[in-house]
Amino acid sequence: KVSHELRTPLNMIIGLIDLTVQTPDLYGDALPAALLEDLHIVQRNCTHLASMIDDVLDLSQTEAGRLVLHREWVDLRPDIETALAVVRPLLEKKKLAFALYMAADLPKIYCDRTRIRQVILNLLSNAARYTEQGSVNVTVTLAEQSLLVQVTDTGAGIASKDLERIFAPFYQAGDGLWQERKGSGLGLSISKQFIELHQGTIWVE
Repeated sequence: KVSHELRTPLNMIIGLIDLTVQTPDLYGDALPAALLEDLHIVQRNCTHLASMIDDVLDLSQTEAGRLVLHREWVDLRPDIETALAVVRPLLEKKKLAFALYMAADLPKIYCDRTRIRQVILNLLSNAARYTEQGSVNVTVTLAEQSLLVQVTDTGAGIASKDLERIFAPFYQAGDGLWQERKGSGLGLSISKQFIELHQGTIWVE
């Protein structure tokens, strides 16, 4: 309930900031470059805050058993390519190599396309953010009666003591509890719940 209340004024702030940044001429004289730069910072932080609130709302819905899946037969190829397009600027900025391998005989799967796409984006975003050099790779294959999506990277890795807690809400490996340096600590927890709602399994090595 609190998250919903926070979302309403935040949407108003985001709307006004977007308008100012995209059409600064609406305000008459040209806005100083330094002011526009500051507005871009406000815009990025508002967007980050909005995504954190969305994560909390998704988490509360799944934990309360109120999240409804809208399933359909889905070819995951375009969704994986869309997720890649979102993180590609960060990969290129960090000069990270990227490889995508999808088997030719992949079947459609019966799933909630939006939720599965969110999981793939979460995993790819984490890989891109926490890898400073080397590569990020995605492999999609058929394993018995399941579709296996593997996201691998050459980041620092995860300590063995963190492996059991990596999917816990708000936990961030290596940073501890409530360290918001790079994220909300909810992405993996939400991903796990989405996958398990589909009777699937998610794990880390």
